[in-house]
Amino acid sequence: MSSIAPQSVVKSLEVVGEIFQEENIKICVKESVKGGLITGIAALVGGLLGGKSGLIAGGVMGTVAACSMTNDFKSLLQIINEMDYEKQKKLFDTIQNVVSSIDMSDVVKLVVLLSTSQSIKQAVIHETINFLRNEMSLEICRS
Repeated sequence: MSSIAPQSVVKSLEVVGEIFQEENIKICVKESVKGGLITGIAALVGGLLGGKSGLIAGGVMGTVAACSMTNDFKSLLQIINEMDYEKQKKLFDTIQNVVSSIDMSDVVKLVVLLSTSQSIKQAVIHETINFLRNEMSLEICRS
């Protein structure tokens, strides 16, 4: 087990999550298969019950239902909170490699470093995005 307390890992990742909020970077959560199934089943039922017009109505209703049931975006903080500790620690270690000049368990130093160094901040954002894409198969959206 790591010598860094789980609280320090989570607190440090929360600081990175706040950077993502400041930069308006969102994580896209694709649920296309789920939405397609909902729409398809509704269209099938509508078609069986009402013919062509039922097919259209079922497809429209299924699409509306699918859109309301799926989440398109999550904040990094939500993603971090949903991760198990092993994934959190892996992300923490990835970011720690970028900011190797400080001990990330000292959250105050991390906040100061990220607020004073744009290059470090961009490197942390870049490595976090790479982690989310490669390790969790998520897409990142910048508004």
